[in-house]
Amino acid sequence: MFRRIAMPALALLVAIGLGGCGPRNPTGVTQLPVPPAREVTSFNLPAPSNGPPEQPSSDCKKGGGGPYRLGPGDKVRVVVPSDPDVSSDYEVNSNGAITVRRLGPVPVAGLTTSDLEARLLQAYKDAHYFTETSVLSVELISTRPFYVIGEVARNGSFPYVSCLRVIQAVAIAGGFTRRASRSSITIKRFFAESSEEQYVTEDTLVEPGDVIRVQERWF
Repeated sequence: MFRRIAMPALALLVAIGLGGCGPRNPTGVTQLPVPPAREVTSFNLPAPSNGPPEQPSSDCKKGGGGPYRLGPGDKVRVVVPSDPDVSSDYEVNSNGAITVRRLGPVPVAGLTTSDLEARLLQAYKDAHYFTETSVLSVELISTRPFYVIGEVARNGSFPYVSCLRVIQAVAIAGGFTRRASRSSITIKRFFAESSEEQYVTEDTLVEPGDVIRVQERWF
């Protein structure tokens, strides 16, 4: 008799328990809770005031300031809109000249691009290739390399990059050797008036064509 009473009671308890669990999930996949609403971060805000400048200054691009002067290893582009046959790219040779179409060798060492524009324009006019209304422009497309010698991993020439400093140039050359003196670094400037090297710091700006020498420490 007790068994006949207990079975209906157990069935009733099970039914009540299942009813309190809510509707069944037919997919069998557990539903994760929805995260609370969060403020969306805006990425259109200006950079903080202490961040890097958008572009390097003109002095930084030129290595040490002042107009850039052409020398062996530089590459320039001459553009003549009215005469595409004259337009071309030229590399300054070891003699400091470029061989221009229709004119032949033209000395350019020490000139700025503005100087070269004026020289070529006048030369073409003198040769009766251009009229008084002809237009010519010159742009620098790549600079001569810089050189690192002495106590670095790789001695040699390396392509110049804008705003290059001595410590970065040494890193490009593979870094200091164990014998290197980080306080005895010199630079021979490409257009220096004398052949003497000058002592510099790791933060000194490097110019195209410069020769950096890392000396050996003696203790």
